[in-house]
Amino acid sequence: MARLLIIEDEAELLHALEQLFVHDGHDVLTAADGEQGLCRFREGRVDLVIVDILLPKLDGFAVCKAIRHGSDVPIIVTTALDDEGHQLQGFSLLADDYVTKPYSLSVMRERVRAVLRRCATRSDAAASHAIEPTTAGEPAGGAPIAASAAECGTGTAARGLLGFGDIIVDTEAHEVLLRGDVVALTRTEFDIIRLLAEHPRRVFTRDALARQVWGYADDCGNKAINIHVMNLRRKLGADSVETVRGVGYRAGTRHG
Repeated sequence: MARLLIIEDEAELLHALEQLFVHDGHDVLTAADGEQGLCRFREGRVDLVIVDILLPKLDGFAVCKAIRHGSDVPIIVTTALDDEGHQLQGFSLLADDYVTKPYSLSVMRERVRAVLRRCATRSDAAASHAIEPTTAGEPAGGAPIAASAAECGTGTAARGLLGFGDIIVDTEAHEVLLRGDVVALTRTEFDIIRLLAEHPRRVFTRDALARQVWGYADDCGNKAINIHVMNLRRKLGADSVETVRGVGYRAGTRHG
């Protein structure tokens, strides 16, 4: 099972989360402030971090920045701040999910399961990609493939490549390229843009995207989808994801 680090200053909630995930078979590390949390993170392997934003000594934003400086471990951010600006700031620090307090333990359990499941799937795919033999004309060592979106075909998988506009989604390397340059995305952002690229003409409701990405949908998840889409537009361009008013989102159609 996974090794989780929970950084939370509410003692009762921290204890409840620890008991929950120990019962689920995970190895759990805990910390009650940001400084202690970073110390625990640096002690050894951690597979997933749950961190509150309003922490003593060092707040959750600073903790996320420090972790992201040298690690791509998945991070779930929690906070009582129901403010879109704080949500956007959290996601821009490369958090993988965002949960607004108060939340039920069952909701957090499902979020953790979803993130770990996606990480396991991605690791398996990356391992498979890494041992693939190269053939004539292919770059060795897993180097990015310099193809254009037009060569990939809009919404058509070619050697694991999906393309629309100036964007290429490499489903084997788990990379997204914008005009040939790799763009750093969170796991959730990658999953959303890959889904849109796989079905370029389909309009996805927020519920549908949440169910595809996390396996379930709720109000908190729908808000999170909105924030992830905002971040995708910031990183890939305003037209990378198109809003269909009253319905949802689809792959952008105005690139060029």
